[in-house]
Amino acid sequence: MLSLPVSSRRLRFSAALAIFGVACDQPPPEPEAPRVTVWDSAGIEIVENHAPESGDSAFWSVDPEPAFVIGGSAVVDTRADPSHLVWRVLGLTRLSNGRVLVHSGGEEAVFLFEPTGELVTRIGRKGQGPGEFVRPQHIQVLPGDTIAVWDYGFTRVNHFDPTGTFVGARQLDVATVLAITRTATEYSPESILIPLPDGSFVVQRGLRDQAPPAPGEIQRRPEEYLRIDTDYSLHSFGWWRWGERLGSTHQLSYPWPPFPVYPRVAAGGDPLSVHVADGEWYGIHQFAPDGTLRRIIRRETDPVPITPEELSEWKRSAIDGYPDLGWPEWERSLASAPPREFHPAIRWLVVDTEGFLWVWGPGDSGADVFDSGGRWLGSVEGVPAGVRWIDEEMILVLRSDPDTDVQRIEGYRLRRD
Repeated sequence: MLSLPVSSRRLRFSAALAIFGVACDQPPPEPEAPRVTVWDSAGIEIVENHAPESGDSAFWSVDPEPAFVIGGSAVVDTRADPSHLVWRVLGLTRLSNGRVLVHSGGEEAVFLFEPTGELVTRIGRKGQGPGEFVRPQHIQVLPGDTIAVWDYGFTRVNHFDPTGTFVGARQLDVATVLAITRTATEYSPESILIPLPDGSFVVQRGLRDQAPPAPGEIQRRPEEYLRIDTDYSLHSFGWWRWGERLGSTHQLSYPWPPFPVYPRVAAGGDPLSVHVADGEWYGIHQFAPDGTLRRIIRRETDPVPITPEELSEWKRSAIDGYPDLGWPEWERSLASAPPREFHPAIRWLVVDTEGFLWVWGPGDSGADVFDSGGRWLGSVEGVPAGVRWIDEEMILVLRSDPDTDVQRIEGYRLRRD
């Protein structure tokens, strides 16, 4: 065995001590900041998201160009061209075979399209007989691709198979709905806000005799969200502040301030949850179907200021849409109202078919995605505004031409890799 001289062993021992001493002098590495903090507040779980779980790595992506477009033609050569059916669209869904279900408010009808834009069939018709409706209000795809069309005013729900053939109907008890929701201080809802997969539905109601906003006041009236069971039991999701309205000395046909704040509601997932956001701050209340508050989901964000250019563009669009409003009075009322400095924190909510919650904030750059436990998974960039439906592989977006108001439906490929 080779043996080092004593002097060499001493040098090596001294060097090791020196290295050890330097290491001891260095401060320990900073612990990584938590991406999420979960805590309890009076029995309610608060999920405070500081950063996405995906970190800086790539999250899901959306193709920059649509995979298909339905409608969008300003010039319709013949009635056989289905583009004229796509206007005042109120609902979009997609069947498992890729066909797109379109609820046209302008036609007061429901249509089934191929992704190529070819019209497959018109579903149902006007009337009060089997498979008919007075005015469709909501469309829904149930298990097995059964198509549910909810008629206006708590009347009935017609069911169709994936080809559009009528298979049955469920009658709603209008008198019971009105009786259980009307009180001495609250009026009954006029229609269904959101139909749920189990056959129940969400409505909203407000207070009787609510005073209008005073001139120069921006008011948010109280509104309650309720779920009505199939046995007509009521479950409340609490009282919220409805959309902002601007008070004036004259009645305005455009009574909104620039960039108004609205509450947002979305439902879905397994287990089923109802999500409600005030809109002004970045927080979402997640409820169980019976009205139990499961958790409050938050995300740390900085307020986004409204620029003078954005304000000018808002006013220009409003004047173009309402040229006979009497804008000097609107301007005077707005001048005496509290100034709006920041955009609403939440603009839109969607629960996709996989149970993930998508949240849109200011701007059109993308959406935050949360799991059923309220954890912020990441942000999907390039998601266009106007999203109406998201399934496992496709996002359906409703677009309007700013000059002609002609609408089109775009399908964007979603990649969850």
